[in-house]
Amino acid sequence: MKKALIVICSILFVTCASAAPADRLSAPVWVNSLESAYPNRDWIAVTAEGASQTEAEAAAMSALARTFRTDINSLTLSAMQFSQIVNNTTGNITFDESRNFSQEIAVSANIKGLIGVQIDVYRAADSTVHVCARMNRRECAARYSAMIRENTAIINRLLTSAAAISDKASFEVYSRLSFAHAIAQVTDSFQAILEVLDPTAANRKPNYGGANFIKTNMIETASLITIGLTVNTGQQSDRILLTRAAGSFFRDLGFKINEQSAGTYTLQLNARFDIISQNVISCRFFLDAALVNKNGTAVFSFTEDDRKAHPNSASEARRLAVRAAEESFKEGLFAIEFNTWLNSFAN
Repeated sequence: MKKALIVICSILFVTCASAAPADRLSAPVWVNSLESAYPNRDWIAVTAEGASQTEAEAAAMSALARTFRTDINSLTLSAMQFSQIVNNTTGNITFDESRNFSQEIAVSANIKGLIGVQIDVYRAADSTVHVCARMNRRECAARYSAMIRENTAIINRLLTSAAAISDKASFEVYSRLSFAHAIAQVTDSFQAILEVLDPTAANRKPNYGGANFIKTNMIETASLITIGLTVNTGQQSDRILLTRAAGSFFRDLGFKINEQSAGTYTLQLNARFDIISQNVISCRFFLDAALVNKNGTAVFSFTEDDRKAHPNSASEARRLAVRAAEESFKEGLFAIEFNTWLNSFAN
C-alpha cells in the first residue's frame, strides 16, 4: 500500500510539474524572452499584463511611452493638437506626410501619439492577458524623419515669410511666428521620439532652432503690438468685467493692452443685455466687436447673440449672460474666431 501511494504521488508530481512548462511552451516567445523575440537593436518593445485585454494594452502603451521619456497623456495631447493643425490648414500649406499620421490618430483607439506601433496579445491558461507593444526602429524612424523634414520645410517657409514683412508690429508677422511655433512644438516631440528610435538622429536636429527659439521671437513681436480696448455697454460693472476678459485674452497672447485708449490696433466692443420674460426668465446678450488698425479700418469683426435662462430670477439670468459674454473671450466663440482669423495669415 505504501509503495502504491508513492507511485500515485510520483505520477501526480510529474503531471503537475509538466503542466506549467506546457503552458509556458505554448506561449509566444516574447512572453518568456522579449529580447529573443524582438532584439533591442531592431525593436523598441515592452510587455505588460492585466486581468483584461484593455487593462493590459493600456499598461503596455504607458510602458512604451515611458521609453520615450514621456507619458501617454502628453503624447495624446500632442497628437490631437497636431491633427487639428493638419486638418484645419488650408491655402498654400500642405502636410502630405503628416496627413497620414493625422488619419492614423483619428482611427486609433489606444495608440495616440506614436505611429507604427504593433500589438500582440496572449491569454494564458490562468486567464491573465499578456500584451507586447513594439515599434520597428528602422521603419518608424523613417516615418518620423519624413514628417520632421516636411514640417521643418513649412516652419522655415513661415519664418522666412515673417522676416520679409517690413512692419514688424503687425499681425501678419505674429501670425506666421505663432503658426510656426505650434508646428515646431509637435516637431520637437517627433525629434525626441526619433532620437530614441535612432540615437544617431541627435546629430541631425532640425535647423529652425527649436520651438522655444521661435516662441522668443513671437513674444518679441507681440510686445511691439498694443491692443486698445473700448467697451460700450449699459452698466459700468459689465464694462469692467468685459474689459478685463478681453484684456486677459490678448495679454495671454503676449500683446500689450491699453484700456479706453487706441493702440496699434483697437478692439471696439459693444455689448447689450436684454431681459426676456416668457415661460422662463432669460437674458439675451449681444456682442458686436471690430478690431481696427491705426487708419480706422476693421481687420477683424465679430458678432455673437445668445441667451441664458433662470427659472425665477431676472438678476441671476443677467449674471449668467454676462458670464457667458466673458467666457467668449476666454475659450468661447470670440477666442475661436479670432484664432482662426489669425492663422489665416499663415496660409
